[in-house]
Amino acid sequence: MSPALKHGDRLHVVPYGSQKIRAGDVIFFHNPQKDGKIAHRVISVRSGGIRTRGDNNPHPDPILLPPDRVIGRVMSVHRGNRSRRIAGGWTGRLFGAALTARRRIDVWMTSLLYPLYISLSRSAFVKRWIKGRLAMHVLCLERPEGREMQLLHKGRLIGRRFPKTVRWQIRRPFRLFVDEDSLPADALE
Repeated sequence: MSPALKHGDRLHVVPYGSQKIRAGDVIFFHNPQKDGKIAHRVISVRSGGIRTRGDNNPHPDPILLPPDRVIGRVMSVHRGNRSRRIAGGWTGRLFGAALTARRRIDVWMTSLLYPLYISLSRSAFVKRWIKGRLAMHVLCLERPEGREMQLLHKGRLIGRRFPKTVRWQIRRPFRLFVDEDSLPADALE
């Protein structure tokens, strides 16, 4: 549900009671496919159930959600010391549609510019030009599955190397500026 909801957010959920579930609402429900609870946006309400989709997912959830699985509507999100209202109904539908359009434009632009981006990311010129201008830090985290390394620039996460992997995953556009060979292959380096 990123960017509306992120891992670690506290949600204010209100049961629907006699109110109707509307397309555009963000609902909190018991996941019928797995053990646990989940928050997704309602994209349609039908007689057979409720169709949902996460804001960051390209496709709707594969099954219709029975109304009795719904715990309630997400009214607001609390992140750190800030609170933000979560829009539902028509406003929520517009927000969801804007995110879908943004994702489609991103996919289209990425496929269009990918060859140029790869060529630039492999070019030593860009990396030499920017070298020394980016103050980056590597943070090592011990996870149950192993050591994860995170690459930070001004406190912003720009890359990761997950446990038991051999390559860094560096976000666009930072791949143009980061020389992966200069990053530690192991956190003990």
